[in-house]
Amino acid sequence: MEAPIAETADATGIRSPPTAMPFKYTIHPELNLIRQTLWGRVTAAELRDLASSMWADPAYRKKLNILADLRTAEVDIPYDDMMEYTRFLSGNSDIGRQAIVVGRSLEFGMARMYEQLTENNVSRSGLRVFFEIEEAERWLTREDLPGLS
Repeated sequence: MEAPIAETADATGIRSPPTAMPFKYTIHPELNLIRQTLWGRVTAAELRDLASSMWADPAYRKKLNILADLRTAEVDIPYDDMMEYTRFLSGNSDIGRQAIVVGRSLEFGMARMYEQLTENNVSRSGLRVFFEIEEAERWLTREDLPGLS
C-alpha cells in the first residue's frame, strides 16, 4: 500500500489540505512478511495510523513477521506518547518476529524503549533492532529460531 493521504486539522478544527503520511507498507503473504518503510519525522500518531492501516488491509493476517525500515526516519517520541501508543497496540497486535532497522543511535534507543514498553502487551515471537537491513532480513528468515510454526 502506498502512503495514505490524511486530512489534518489545527487546534481550531480548521482542516488543512491532505498530506502524505511518512510511511508505506507492503504485505507479502507468501513470505509471511510485512515490509514497512518510514521516513522523515515520525510521531506516535503516525505509528497508530500505520498499524490501523495494516489491520484494515484485506491481506493482513496475524503472526506475520514485520521488517520496519526506519533508516531515513527521525523518531523522537516523548515517553508519554510512546506509552499511549503501546496501550493502543495492547490486545490488537499479534505478530511473528519484528525487525526494526535504524540509521542512527537515537532511533536505536527509541526502538529499544518500544521493545521494553511492549514486552508484556504485544504478542510476538521476538524483536530485534538492527543497523543493517540484510542482517535483519537474515534474522527474519531463519527457521531455527523459536516461535516459528
